[in-house]
Amino acid sequence: MTPTQSARFKANLQRGGTGLREMRRLLEAFAEHEDFERLKRQALEDNLLGKTSTSLIKDLLSAFKRRFLQPSGLPPAPLVALAMRSPMADAAKNQVLFPYYICTDALVERCYRDLVLPRAGAPKAELSTDEVVNHLMALSETHPELKRWSEYLRLRWARGFLALLRHFGLMERAPHTRLQPLWLLPEAFAFFWLWFFGQGGSFWDAARHDLWELLQMGENYREELLVEGGVRGWWYYQRLGTIVQFQPRFPSVEEWLRDGLA
Repeated sequence: MTPTQSARFKANLQRGGTGLREMRRLLEAFAEHEDFERLKRQALEDNLLGKTSTSLIKDLLSAFKRRFLQPSGLPPAPLVALAMRSPMADAAKNQVLFPYYICTDALVERCYRDLVLPRAGAPKAELSTDEVVNHLMALSETHPELKRWSEYLRLRWARGFLALLRHFGLMERAPHTRLQPLWLLPEAFAFFWLWFFGQGGSFWDAARHDLWELLQMGENYREELLVEGGVRGWWYYQRLGTIVQFQPRFPSVEEWLRDGLA
């Protein structure tokens, strides 16, 4: 999921904005039929999102398709949709969605890695609009597509990037610019951990996944959440040095979502 130097940067963040509430509504509807064309008709003809602007609805649908229906290495859309309809707390549901906003937009991921992760956990770390704008200008030296951006578009994108951080609790409310660490909730951690474990059946493969870096998860906090999941009855976990015993209590993530959170 790490962006490459050859990745082409686009202003996708401006098309529909963060739209967190709208993405959750689309996912909840998608859970009923898992059919994007039907979802599109619901949004455009039945006004599923309660919007008066057709262009905005189309932008939100495009963002949904890019975030959840394109290959990203993350759990597939039907599973995310099921999570949105589960008893999981709203804050945990938002944390489940966060990687889909980062990993499906090369420019967002690059700025997040360059400007946010190095400051994560630092006392009184801040990030300003001007810093993001200046970083976009610096990136334009190796990404000529950014040179064609107007000053207004750079400013608007930078503001949108900070708004994205605020929506997911990674920055204090405007006008403050202080960054806040991401403390992954047990339910969000379990959602990704169980899916990664299920892909290969290896504890260490799941532990080495690069998503944990994006979620600001160190080894000590991961250990705490693994213990917490055991206490909640989601899995059996015991570790002695490099010897690990891990066994999910549910056959699949779907069953954990249905029965483990009840």
